[in-house]
Amino acid sequence: MSAPLEMRAAIFDLDGTLLDSMYVWHAVDERFFAERGLTLTPDYAKAIAGMSYRETALYTKKRYGLTEPWEEIVQIWTRMAEREYRENVRLKPGAEAYLKALKARGVRLAVATAMPPGLFKPCLEHRGIAGLFDALLSVEDAGGRGKLSGRVFALAAEKLGVEPADCVVFEDVYEGVAGARKAGMRAVLVYDEASAHRHGETEALVERVIHDFTELL
Repeated sequence: MSAPLEMRAAIFDLDGTLLDSMYVWHAVDERFFAERGLTLTPDYAKAIAGMSYRETALYTKKRYGLTEPWEEIVQIWTRMAEREYRENVRLKPGAEAYLKALKARGVRLAVATAMPPGLFKPCLEHRGIAGLFDALLSVEDAGGRGKLSGRVFALAAEKLGVEPADCVVFEDVYEGVAGARKAGMRAVLVYDEASAHRHGETEALVERVIHDFTELL
């Protein structure tokens, strides 16, 4: 068994990390593209990994010549996904138990996600874990820049009242891990099939790789 991770604060991504939710976005992408007569190619998901909703909408708009304002595109995606998040999205195995174990040790907890609060807060509340977190942050709180900038992680540390070096970030994508390192934090890679294509290069940046949170209990 591996030694417990030492930290004063733990910062968690949601999609693909705490939440088994990447299937939702694949379905949203398929529907959104089909309604516009566009072809969804495998490189699209790779291109938008780690982007904020704003960055993703602007990229999609430019790449495919869409006429809708980026704000409207984000609203469309959110409407497509909100019921699934509110009612059906589940936590990754061991996630709730691990959060509670950290809380019992006095570790400060935060969410740092690209998702808008209107999606992730009802999901966390439905799963009964919203109250475990000391801070809930979206990249929009950090100026709308994606995970790779590291800004949302730095803001999370500030909100938690801890130094970046005392934080461990849990992420499933390269961009999130690289952003955490840019912010001066350690990182753990949480395996998710949707981002497995870049896990090889991500592993060199992290302290540990896990397939689910039961490995840390």
